[in-house]
Amino acid sequence: MKRLSQPAALTLAVIALGFGLRLYHLDAQSFWYDEAYSAGVAGGTVTQIFSNHFTDVHPPLYYLVLHFWQRIDGSDFTVRLLSAMLGTAGIASIYALGNTTFGKRVGAVAATITCLAPYTVFYGQEARMYSLLLLLSSLLLLSYNQMLHTLSRRWWLAYTACAMLGLYVQYATVLLLLGLHLHFFITQRDNRRSWTLLATGDALALLAFAPQIAILLGQAQRVADHQWAAPARPGIAHLLSAPYALTLSQFVSQRMAPLSFAAILLLFIITHLQLLRHLGKHGDRDGQLSLMLCAFWIPLIAAVAVSQWRSIFRERALMVAVPTLYLLLSWGVVKTRERYFNLATLLLVGALAIGALGNWYFEPDFAKPPFRTAAQFLLEEVDQQKPILHASDASLLLFLRYAPEHSHYLLAGDPSPHLPVDTYRLFGGHFVEKGKVTASSFWLVVALEHSVEFQRGVVSWFDEHHQLTEVRDFAGVNLRRYEAGKPK
Repeated sequence: MKRLSQPAALTLAVIALGFGLRLYHLDAQSFWYDEAYSAGVAGGTVTQIFSNHFTDVHPPLYYLVLHFWQRIDGSDFTVRLLSAMLGTAGIASIYALGNTTFGKRVGAVAATITCLAPYTVFYGQEARMYSLLLLLSSLLLLSYNQMLHTLSRRWWLAYTACAMLGLYVQYATVLLLLGLHLHFFITQRDNRRSWTLLATGDALALLAFAPQIAILLGQAQRVADHQWAAPARPGIAHLLSAPYALTLSQFVSQRMAPLSFAAILLLFIITHLQLLRHLGKHGDRDGQLSLMLCAFWIPLIAAVAVSQWRSIFRERALMVAVPTLYLLLSWGVVKTRERYFNLATLLLVGALAIGALGNWYFEPDFAKPPFRTAAQFLLEEVDQQKPILHASDASLLLFLRYAPEHSHYLLAGDPSPHLPVDTYRLFGGHFVEKGKVTASSFWLVVALEHSVEFQRGVVSWFDEHHQLTEVRDFAGVNLRRYEAGKPK
């Protein structure tokens, strides 16, 4: 039997560690709104998912995959397990990308960064499409690079498939494709064979994506109003903070945040200075460094440019830039004469990452709101005949998941709901005006994660018009029991 080489064995160990980090405490915390929404959409029919009955702002592929995955089991653990597996596959794909561009050592370092980065661990434990986006982005880069260097039909097919699937997972894939096409124009514009492969691949991917374009146009205003509300008009500061946002930003304590930001920014700047020096002395004959630069910077710059008109600059949508960021940092650790300084800085970043992961696993201050615990209280202590009112559509969706035996009503009047009213009816929710509640006894759920002033106004109104008899608070998820009639 052929023995594994040391780098290969190390990489397999890193991938196994990455899977373990994504499995650890996988279902220890409650879902939050986006995850409950993912599970709810995936619980619809294939037709509902493809035709966007649930008025989502994202393409349907992740929900379709989750639709079939949930047939195994609909528990929190199983739903999140899909992301953990995809995130682990993303570690392997980034290793493969690094190996084919700069060699096994760069691939191994990049895989290690992907394994430990709090940013990727978080999305590897969240029931959303971002782990799938990481996987497809790295595979898109890999197939594009191999297509240009081998002119192989096999890699052309892989590029076409990854482009199409990426577009059906997240519209931000367009930003990565922009970077690839700029790189192609810089390095391959005189190669007719490459032009033919790229043009036909793009045409097929766009043709397959055409049915989604009409839905995208209809979603544009909702994206502007709700999902992409901040930051408004990002600028240079957001570009400079991107390395921190895409590596350490999750779970770093306030005390350690300045050091974390400084360490990753220092490594990022030094790597770019080293890279520019290398390009000035040796050029970029194989086009690999220019590919990394285009595939990292163009998505960020394009997101900033578009955001001057309609804000799309959010760190989770910039997952498409993560593979090249990690590869650039790894190249500096392995390929430069100051690599030991880069390595020391990266080890500091790694220590900060481990501390941040400790916060995520063990510190309640970094946990998601305990909707599951609050709903469990209702299941165990409250008569199912008593209605549950919700001041927030976020709590409505979570309690529909965790306490489906109760009747849940969303109070009308929220000035900025996540979704149209009719969409919540698809999930099993009901609606009521606060002045038309006729039950003699009921519970009101308040979770101040958005529309804060509206929800506080709801609480004040009920306190004035009904008798408050009991209050239970679960780390910000507030349950209030009322008896009908004027307070005494």
